[in-house]
Parts: sequence; C-alpha cells; structure tokens
Amino acid sequence: MKTKIAVAALICGATSAFGQNLLTNPGFEDGLNGWNVFGNAYPEAANPPEIVPFEGNGVAKMFGNFSGGFDVTGIFQEFVAAPGQTWEMDAYSRHWSGDAMVGNGAPDANWVVMKIVFKDAADAEIGFAESTILDGTFATDTWFDNAPVSGVAPAGTVQVEAFILYLQPFNDGGAAHIDNVSLIPAPASAALLGLGGLVATRRRRA
Repeated sequence: MKTKIAVAALICGATSAFGQNLLTNPGFEDGLNGWNVFGNAYPEAANPPEIVPFEGNGVAKMFGNFSGGFDVTGIFQEFVAAPGQTWEMDAYSRHWSGDAMVGNGAPDANWVVMKIVFKDAADAEIGFAESTILDGTFATDTWFDNAPVSGVAPAGTVQVEAFILYLQPFNDGGAAHIDNVSLIPAPASAALLGLGGLVATRRRRA
C-alpha cells in the first residue's frame, strides 16, 4: 500500500535542524518498513562477507525478476510537494563479489538508479532527476558514496517520490545492496513547505 506523507507532519515541533532526511527507515534497520516495494527487493541483516552494511545492521537487497523481458525492481517513498521546490536525493550502494552485477550497465546490462520523480494531481510523472549508482563496472565489496542528484519541481507538482530502481533488460544476475538513502528539501524549499526555521542540508557521513 502506498503511503503519502506530509512533510510538515514528519517534523512537527522542530524549531531548527540541519541535515534533515525526510525518509522513514532510510538505513533499513527496520526491514523495509516505510517503503513501498515492487519486484525483488528484500531486507537483509548483516551477514559477512555477503551482507556488510555501510552502517548499522540492515540493507535493502535488490535484483531482477528474470521474466525474460525488461524488468524493474523498486523501492520508494512519496511526499507532498509543490512547484518550485528543490529536492536532493542520495544513497550508498554496493555489490558483493559472490553475486556481482556484470556487464557495462545501461542499456544492455543491469544497472541501478536513484530517481526523484515529480507527479501531478492525476498521478502522472511530469518531471524527474536520476543518476546511476551501481552497475557491473563498479568495484565489488566496496560501498560507494554516490554524488547526490537534485531536481526542481515543475509547474503542476503535487508530490515528490524518491525511488531506488534495479533495471534488468535481459536475464543477467547480480544483486545490489543499498544503505543510507536520503531525500532532503533545499533550504529555500523548506521555507516554501512552511517549515519555519528548519534548514535542510545534505547529511554528512563519515
């Protein structure tokens, strides 16, 4: 079931904050609670050498559906949004050498993207920003601190969605591990959202 969350409700009572991540359960410490899921996405607890979280004890593990066609597995959360707001998304990614992604990525081999989607009142996608965060060219057994992706909500926007998508054009194997996902409104957008003194900036990680 999809759950749309009003941003103001998430941070009710806050007078000031820095590095405010709006996502529920961004590090998957509580399984996939708070996330909408389709395809082959599962919570995994630390179990070296395969499952080695960036921090904490949980990750999201994603892989293809092996239907023979173009398959997409995904996890996402959605929030109320408005035109002109700037949003930034970030995520850590890794694949294990024992179940590595192969090939050179899009469009002929599996790849993973983080994607900000803007939708209108008819639930139609009217804008997006995305970035590849993992494919077969990435080193294995290494966590990647991907550069954040940002987008400005176009006219007609009523909601924003933060997606992690595993795209499988054929039947290649390999699994992606995801940790520490964030979705953050820029400071000016926090003001547009009516958050008063809240200042939202990208959370720094060690």
